[in-house]
Amino acid sequence: MQLGLIPAFLGWGWDRATQEWLLVLVTSILEAGGPLKLNQLLFKAYNAKATPKQISPFIVRVFSPEIIPGGARSDFWLLGEKNFTVRGVPGKVRNQKALEPQKVKNVQKTFMGLDLEMINSYQTLPGAVDRALAGYHSRNQDWQKFKRNVERLAA
Repeated sequence: MQLGLIPAFLGWGWDRATQEWLLVLVTSILEAGGPLKLNQLLFKAYNAKATPKQISPFIVRVFSPEIIPGGARSDFWLLGEKNFTVRGVPGKVRNQKALEPQKVKNVQKTFMGLDLEMINSYQTLPGAVDRALAGYHSRNQDWQKFKRNVERLAA
């Protein structure tokens, strides 16, 4: 947060290929600054001790919200929603209790070889998904803010 990067999703995923845990970050600033520049800034932040030493940039996988299948209506976004509830459809369920809201305890999703679960994800901040799916100017503003903050801390 001190860096000004507000992810649309942040959570731990099990990489099937390498058999290790990776931190999965979905952010729209990837399009504004590009993957190479973003990676360089993540290393600067890490070297400046602005990120935890246990989270090396080598274990962070960054994705754009643009590549999430289904976009804003995707079940992918449920992974970071800790207050999600569902209820039965009247006329489709026989049990009256099924009509009451039930808290979703876990959602599982495999994305690009990474097994993700709601229980291993951080709560997405309100408006973060909408912000991530906003236009170029919003992404560029977020990129510039993140870049300034990292460079200030690294100086």
